[in-house]
Amino acid sequence: MKMFISKEVEELSNNYLANPFGNKKDKRIENWIFTLNELPEMKSGVVDLTNEVSVDFKEGDSREIEKLLLNLMPWRKGPFRINRITIDSEWDSGKKWERFKALNLNLRNTSILDVGSGNGYYAFRMVGAGANQVLCLEPNLVHVSQFASINHFIGTEKIRMIPERLETSGLKNTNFDYIFSMGLLYHQRSPEEHLLDLKSLLKERGKLVIETIIAPEGFGKYLQPNHGNYASMPNVHFVHTDLGCKEIFAETGLKVVSETIPVITDSKEQRKTKWMPFKSFEKALDEEDESMTVEGYPAPARKFYILERIH
Repeated sequence: MKMFISKEVEELSNNYLANPFGNKKDKRIENWIFTLNELPEMKSGVVDLTNEVSVDFKEGDSREIEKLLLNLMPWRKGPFRINRITIDSEWDSGKKWERFKALNLNLRNTSILDVGSGNGYYAFRMVGAGANQVLCLEPNLVHVSQFASINHFIGTEKIRMIPERLETSGLKNTNFDYIFSMGLLYHQRSPEEHLLDLKSLLKERGKLVIETIIAPEGFGKYLQPNHGNYASMPNVHFVHTDLGCKEIFAETGLKVVSETIPVITDSKEQRKTKWMPFKSFEKALDEEDESMTVEGYPAPARKFYILERIH
């Protein structure tokens, strides 16, 4: 059997093949395992990871499958389609993926680390774009359960998920062709340390993909929200400007080789749905002025940076 990315990754990830939660403690795990075990075995499915994340079977009770998958709410990333079931997630993650694709990067035959991967939506799209193997790091066990459920039907062996943060993953001696960090930078108490940790796992000619919220240039280097609340999100420490991002990239030995223009998040890309029926983007903006957040800051605009090592 082919080793998964490296001996280190093989050893770290192998523990989670039989049980995606490993030895983690959470009172919901028993229910998640019951749900996963109840999912029907389906054979000879037609999988599409290029245009969407979907699988079609000639058989199966869609109503029963939908009921089981609803047990794994809230679904933040997606959408996914299984037969006639569309998991209409909070985020239409395909929009972000299209913005990434516009950068025309070649993922064929690459090894990828997806940090804070969520339920693996982007990892499936990476495989659809030709990636050899993708390692996901995701500490949120709800998202881990969702990945296990979707891959139960898709059945790819090119993706593995470890339910850990980057700093507790045990990764030290593996280098990747691509490393993705999307929607993480503004949650870091030390963005520079996060970038250095990512850089340490990058191949010499590898690429680091950063997707983050950008503050207007009038804030100087960064916007620092009061009490860490921004657009109804907690634990937002620094929302950098474009200038501020490029400064910390340079300080950490990284150079920008490609970038997108900022795109303002709207209620078509992030919203409450049947599959995520809780507070969403509609509670993030000022009701009278949607150019501002409920806290009085400029509304979020997101941007991709593609980085390489300077040294």
